[in-house]
Amino acid sequence: MAARIILHIGVQKSGTTFLQQVLQANADALVKAGVRYPVSPDWARGKRTVANHEWASYGLLGAEFPWVSHDRASEEATSWQVLLDEVKRTPGTVLLSAEALSVIRTPAIHRLFDALGADDIEVVVTARSLGRALPSLWQQHIRNGRTVSLETYLTGLANERRKGRDHVETDRSAHLWRAFDLGGLARRWSDAGATRVSIVTTPGKPPHLLWQRFAEAIDLLALAEPPTMPTDRAHTGLTAPETLVLSSMNAAIRQASWSGRHAGWIRQAVTARFQARSQRGSKVAAPPEWRDRLAQWNEEDLAALRDTPARIVGDLEDLRYDPSAETTAPPTHEEIAQAGAEAALALATVALQETLIQRNIRRLRHRLTN
Repeated sequence: MAARIILHIGVQKSGTTFLQQVLQANADALVKAGVRYPVSPDWARGKRTVANHEWASYGLLGAEFPWVSHDRASEEATSWQVLLDEVKRTPGTVLLSAEALSVIRTPAIHRLFDALGADDIEVVVTARSLGRALPSLWQQHIRNGRTVSLETYLTGLANERRKGRDHVETDRSAHLWRAFDLGGLARRWSDAGATRVSIVTTPGKPPHLLWQRFAEAIDLLALAEPPTMPTDRAHTGLTAPETLVLSSMNAAIRQASWSGRHAGWIRQAVTARFQARSQRGSKVAAPPEWRDRLAQWNEEDLAALRDTPARIVGDLEDLRYDPSAETTAPPTHEEIAQAGAEAALALATVALQETLIQRNIRRLRHRLTN
């Protein structure tokens, strides 16, 4: 039975996937250092790009996650049991990483702790400033098929936040603020019985500094320089013009009533083309009229965080958002047009390849029948 369990619970857009890449690539070195990062043999099923334990957590907590249906939870019940069995037969320290756990409510935390059954459960949160995280999260929503504008998205978050802490802590639908209100997040897990909560500040660049801070948070300084460091960038985001083009495409796809499978295929092809470009346009940033409000939210949350027992690993200034330092300009018409042209080329390339394959199949069939 694991004597110590470390839960890395995200939050989203804070380098989680990069850290999971490092953990997966160095799983053997971690074992030698006394830490087990379970990597399921079937981790690559579905659309996952790196091994983590999020889907397994669906099998235990199910509909606690607003996006998880009862059928999906039932499908993952075996994954959870396999993971739990591995945790229970592993001595020493086990490290689990699932950023979705950042949104669960207190009763679900107790259920998770009871299921894991360890006396020592530590929680590690990686985080960045709201002014950086929320625009990045919006572009991820667009990549997932949404069409809402950034202004509308932020307005919805403002309305949720205005309902207060009790609403955030109890309403299942208020999951985003349960994760991104760092003070509430740290307090929730501490009060639920975590032996230690560490907040790791995300520095942005260089990426290896984030790993070093994470290694410090889990008391693994011996692997501050891991044998294998991923060279590819995990979950490279879209730029502002690319996100606007994809949002319009999502709206057109929805109007055409295409299947989810076909819609996902189109987004994947277009996104891959976008990410291969060298000149991609301006990054996604908070609209000027929202920057002061995001900074105010940021300061409120940092003040609440300082009143918790959480340990800060890194520089607290990394979590602060300064609107005056925001120099990103809105995307130009030319940048949007270029992104639109790249999207058209992405689909044309795939269509031409498909046509070539079909032509060769017809030729082969003709030869076989003659």
